[in-house]
Amino acid sequence: MKVSVIIPCYNVARYLQRCLEHVFAQTYRDIEVIAVNDGSADDSLAVLRAMEPQSPFPFRIIDQPNQGAPAARNAGLALACGTYVQFLDADDVLLPGKIASQVKLARDQGMPDLIIGSSRTLAPDGTLLYETVQRNDQHDPWLDLMANHLNVTSTLLWAREAVVAVGGWDVRLRSSQEYDLMFRMHQRRVSVAYDPAILTEIHKRSGSITLTNQGANWVRFVELRARILEHVRTTLPGRDLRPFHQVLFDSIRVLYPLDRKAALEFHRTLLPKAFKPAPSPTTTRSYVALHNIVGFDLANRVRSLLR
Repeated sequence: MKVSVIIPCYNVARYLQRCLEHVFAQTYRDIEVIAVNDGSADDSLAVLRAMEPQSPFPFRIIDQPNQGAPAARNAGLALACGTYVQFLDADDVLLPGKIASQVKLARDQGMPDLIIGSSRTLAPDGTLLYETVQRNDQHDPWLDLMANHLNVTSTLLWAREAVVAVGGWDVRLRSSQEYDLMFRMHQRRVSVAYDPAILTEIHKRSGSITLTNQGANWVRFVELRARILEHVRTTLPGRDLRPFHQVLFDSIRVLYPLDRKAALEFHRTLLPKAFKPAPSPTTTRSYVALHNIVGFDLANRVRSLLR
């Protein structure tokens, strides 16, 4: 069963050798590698060409003008022959048994459409930030999707036909890309399995995203959660929506200091007037008490001043 590893590359020359060496070290051997140079201005294409002869697997390079990561992934997907696809960000690392573990899980679990993997996330200096482990226990797929509990792109293994069936990656999106794709797959009653083995390393890059980009990213995050909530509300009558409203509220709270106007509009239009927040990992008991006295806007202003 072939697995296609698709790597979008945009100005990632400093990470590519590490990324590719770990791909080449996979213990599963029925692999093809498709690297898509997405108009890089650095030496990414030169690194790809230098690494190509070292590949123990069929290795193909696509060189295209810059169109963004979703378009680069779609370009690789169009050429992929694998039953499953590993979309791999070039700054991340697959440990040697990653693909073998998930292929075995796929066979054991009846060839699901999507496998959710576990990971460790590392700071730019290599220190461990946290681990994310996907347990094989009871899951609420819609709440997992809503609450961002399905990890990130490089940890996942995707059934190629299931991705193609929903039109691939949305090239218009600059963030929330994998969750948008998983949402569209879930709408088609996707089958999911979970891999508890930590076999992917997510490497944070140096530098910070601008507040403008953070605000736009969180707007997209909230908009996607609103779509998920509406789908659950209209297709699963009788479903308790309070946990979904809480996730939405927490997301709007994170957006508030980045884009107050958008946060206030989302709070006004997306949450029921009778909604009362509960304590959560994002929302403290003291904030809930303040919110219940003075309301959303003033509570967030006060908390911002206190910080």
